[in-house]
Amino acid sequence: MKKLTAIPAYLWAIVCLLIIPVCFIKNDTFANEMAKLPFMKLHPVYSGGDQAKIITDPELVTTIYKPVFESLFGKSKTGFVQLKFSSPSDTLPLIIKRDIDYNSDNAVDFGIEINTQTGDTKLTPVNTLVRNINISSKVKKNWVVRVNVTNPVKSK
Repeated sequence: MKKLTAIPAYLWAIVCLLIIPVCFIKNDTFANEMAKLPFMKLHPVYSGGDQAKIITDPELVTTIYKPVFESLFGKSKTGFVQLKFSSPSDTLPLIIKRDIDYNSDNAVDFGIEINTQTGDTKLTPVNTLVRNINISSKVKKNWVVRVNVTNPVKSK
């Protein structure tokens, strides 16, 4: 009886192995449609997480993302908060200086100052959970900064 049930299982596995390359090799349309499915999602470590708040000024749009504390199992002790600075006129100001409230508690958590010409980025931590700058870089017409933070749940 076990052999009778094993034969269809092996046949199905072989069919699947043949279908996978056919579906994805030189088939960009199918791959793009598969990527749009609701269960397909970029990992927050690569995307920066979900947007938490957008602050719009006449010369600068500041996007603050939710903190990311991803690990293999559960949440990690440390993570990061991503900030994106963009300009409606597609030209970033020479100096970007902002006070950031990343955890939405209506208190400034850190200050950041970026010289977009030289790339120098200064972090002024106010909250004890803010650690240091992970990365600060120009990406296309935007400026992206990741600030390392400690997970408030794991810091106790």
